[in-house]
Amino acid sequence: MIKLLPPVVALAASLAIMASADTLVQRGDGWTLGEISLTSPYAQRALVPIDGADDMFRFDGNSNWLEAEAGISLDPSRGVAAGAWLALASPPGDTAAIVYLAEDGFLLGLNRWRQPEIRLGGLRVAGNDPLPVGEWVHVAGDYDGETLRLRVDGEEVAQANGDFTDPVEGLFAIGRALDAGFQQGTHPLGVINGVMSEITFRQTDDPVVPRQSPPRPPNLDTPESWFADDPDRPRTFTLGATGWANEPHALTWRNGMWHVYFQANPNGAFWRDIVWGHQTSADLAEWTRQKPALMPTTGFDRRGVWVGNWIPDYDPPSVVYTGVNGEWAGIGLARADEHGSLNLVQVVEHDTPSELQDMRDPWVVRIDDGWLMLIGTGSADHTEALVYSYRSDDGETWKRAGLFDTGGTQMPGQYWELPVLLEMGDTWMLMGTPVVEGVPARTLYWLGSFDGTRFVPDDPEPRQLDILATYRAPTFARGPEGDLIAIGIIADEIRNEQQRHESGWVHVLTPATQLALCGTELRTLCQTFAQPYADRFSQTLDEGKDATQVSFATEGQPILMSAEIDAPGVGLVRIAVRVAADGEPSAELTIDARTGVVQLDYSRGATKPLGRPSIIRGSIDSSDTLKLDLLIDGAAVFGTINGRPLAFLAFAIAQDRNELTLSAENGASIRLYHFAGEEQRL
Repeated sequence: MIKLLPPVVALAASLAIMASADTLVQRGDGWTLGEISLTSPYAQRALVPIDGADDMFRFDGNSNWLEAEAGISLDPSRGVAAGAWLALASPPGDTAAIVYLAEDGFLLGLNRWRQPEIRLGGLRVAGNDPLPVGEWVHVAGDYDGETLRLRVDGEEVAQANGDFTDPVEGLFAIGRALDAGFQQGTHPLGVINGVMSEITFRQTDDPVVPRQSPPRPPNLDTPESWFADDPDRPRTFTLGATGWANEPHALTWRNGMWHVYFQANPNGAFWRDIVWGHQTSADLAEWTRQKPALMPTTGFDRRGVWVGNWIPDYDPPSVVYTGVNGEWAGIGLARADEHGSLNLVQVVEHDTPSELQDMRDPWVVRIDDGWLMLIGTGSADHTEALVYSYRSDDGETWKRAGLFDTGGTQMPGQYWELPVLLEMGDTWMLMGTPVVEGVPARTLYWLGSFDGTRFVPDDPEPRQLDILATYRAPTFARGPEGDLIAIGIIADEIRNEQQRHESGWVHVLTPATQLALCGTELRTLCQTFAQPYADRFSQTLDEGKDATQVSFATEGQPILMSAEIDAPGVGLVRIAVRVAADGEPSAELTIDARTGVVQLDYSRGATKPLGRPSIIRGSIDSSDTLKLDLLIDGAAVFGTINGRPLAFLAFAIAQDRNELTLSAENGASIRLYHFAGEEQRL
């Protein structure tokens, strides 16, 4: 029979409990499963009931599993059965448990490829078919003293015979395999990410038979309570529901809807086992989170699906993407369904060409006789950043075409990430992010010509896309009116692993911007907020002119600040964001109009960068006039200075840092200023 063991005393003394159909329910502040009492000892985000049901709970993938208050002893010779209704929000990052008892004991759960499994001691069986994401499925397993069986939706999918009479004793958990360990010593692995209902565990040889499925589709929305008290989490930026979000890619306008995909680990704020996050929008202003669009298979991409992009002018809609197996990278081709989800249909390349060190981030260009695919790479001796190429006549059969000729562009570093080749009016833009040892990532570009085979830059020296090298890796797509839209990333290079884990999110995707050439000779890339997004901020909160200093209390609300500043001679502009009651800012930005030097100073803030110095410098063209458009939303600051992108994160950690100050010094003056908030929120 199942027994409860004292948590400290050796696994000997025990208390018998009823061998009945025991189902997890919430009782006040705790949970019970028959006579087993459970708590959520590690939760950074509370385990909350869904849709008011006391037996249906949302697990976050990394912190809110349940553990028994005492150890458990199980007599396998009497039989054991377990099961639950499960709706996954994402594949787990490691083998995750619905029900777990002791290392090398009993586990009912699934692996990182969503294949269900059950194990009891040395007996183990697994199913071949991955469980769905975003849909209810019933997973169960049992042992009758002779045969271990795994069941999905009531049907047996695998079994193994064997005697197992030794008692199983140890820690008992719901929602996590306690032997899965931690990533970087901080982030727990093996936790279910999704909703579970009717979680059952009992000492019996009677299988857990699913009753009628839960009465409504699974609610996989992020509970508001998880982030309600987080002063740093942005509200209007495109965020993943939880966890890690990084390079956006494969932006597209299709069938009246925008789709953006991004590198995601919904199971925690750390890089591992990447899937494609997916969000949709009708207007680039309001985004809806969808289930992961592309997930690893058990083949060439079994350890992650990395960046990819669409094959333009190709039907059916398809992408090529980087897949990794833990040792090397390959290229897959995946097809989209009507909702924007993607499934692998063929492997284009199983391995990296031997003359290269690695490869990733395919970008495809339409050419006269087919398609050209560009792949970021570097020389095998790690001395040169390169771009490799493939060609296709039909969009399906791709052949190696060797190194792509970049016309002598001077790309620094050892590796070329995220190549982009775009036509912009009568010129072409080539873009990339170099990997330079010991130097933070930055996005560079060249303007020039492209003849279908070779890019020739007007100037081999690269230009930096943004001012501070903190806005990176934008993805691009043409809108229905032909305008070029971009969404990039603001990297979190500030918080440590523990802070990331406690917050439950890391990195921020930027609002959509419109990209165009600017300057007197149209040789610079400039950006403006996409108009539908800017229109969200239609409530004027404060405005004026002819001032030298303006302060505004944001009260924690997203604020769009616009200003025009006369800064002749040695004019200096200061912008202090998220200022505390004692006057100390989380970060302060200064702009020297004479020299064009822009400086971001974290030295007085609550948190300081880990991978960069506390003072970060960049530059703009010197000017007697400055035009600022900056959005401050939680920790995220994003916008433009004279059209050049500016992005950074300023973490307050506390609730009372909500003052914003704009000042002009050394003869500079604020000609006009305007603070705006969201009409629907204020």
